[in-house]
Amino acid sequence: MSEYSKDYTIDELMTVLMAREVRNDDVMIVGVATPMVWAAFTLAKVTHAPDAIYHYIMGNTFVMEPRQVSLLYLEMNTARAYRFQDSVECTLESLPSDKLTTIEFFRPAQIDQYGNSNNICIGDWKKPKIRLPGAAGILDFSMFYKRGSFLYTPRHDTRTFVPTEKLDFISGVGFPEGKPSTCGGSGPQCVITNLAYLDFDDDTKSMRLGSLHPGVNLETLKDSTGFELIIPDKLKETGPPTVSEITLLREKVDPLNIRKLEVLSGKEREDLLNKVIEIELRREIKYPKLLV
Repeated sequence: MSEYSKDYTIDELMTVLMAREVRNDDVMIVGVATPMVWAAFTLAKVTHAPDAIYHYIMGNTFVMEPRQVSLLYLEMNTARAYRFQDSVECTLESLPSDKLTTIEFFRPAQIDQYGNSNNICIGDWKKPKIRLPGAAGILDFSMFYKRGSFLYTPRHDTRTFVPTEKLDFISGVGFPEGKPSTCGGSGPQCVITNLAYLDFDDDTKSMRLGSLHPGVNLETLKDSTGFELIIPDKLKETGPPTVSEITLLREKVDPLNIRKLEVLSGKEREDLLNKVIEIELRREIKYPKLLV
């Protein structure tokens, strides 16, 4: 059995948990501005899922080779991938959905107890308080993907986890009113947060506690959730990362800590962003390092 690490941060725990969801036959869809997802999928590729394939939204490109997480050269790693990778341009929509196995993590601004999510706006759609990034491909994978949808958020609070009546807009379909979507697909599978691993009850389709992260108590989780979670009789603790997973993540997959941009804010985030840009600009080879 692998030795568990005692030294890890919450972004590392979340990245490892996301990586563990990947299967060897998956097409791993990497969206826009999600370095934690890129890190998770790369970690999976270099550990337990060597045959999994990347599909980068930017460039509609399939890629076999795992590459180190990069910030400035994401576009080069996708839209210009022909220059240095064995790639083929293809859109997922042209492939048979009943044969294709896909996994994609996305980060909702709001999510209800049935896994319905909002990335459109906060407040009234006609006059919103905040305009969010939009749905993009969320409509496709939340309703049609064979493996269902996978979600994550590094900020588990009552602004993100809201009851259905307070969900300002539905741009990602979960289990509407606790029922499978009429469009098909397997529905939401899990939500990985900074507090817990959550899944969905087979019968009610309502969100359920899978495991609490080490050091998190149940009351903190309940107070941070805007609806009532299904709580199992026997609480489980999330399995921590192994030493090997942490070593690979820090030294090979994401040595610049780009994944941390998703958990930091304010000056800490600004400082890391400036540091990463400075390092990448100094590099003689201007594309992500191949991991083999």
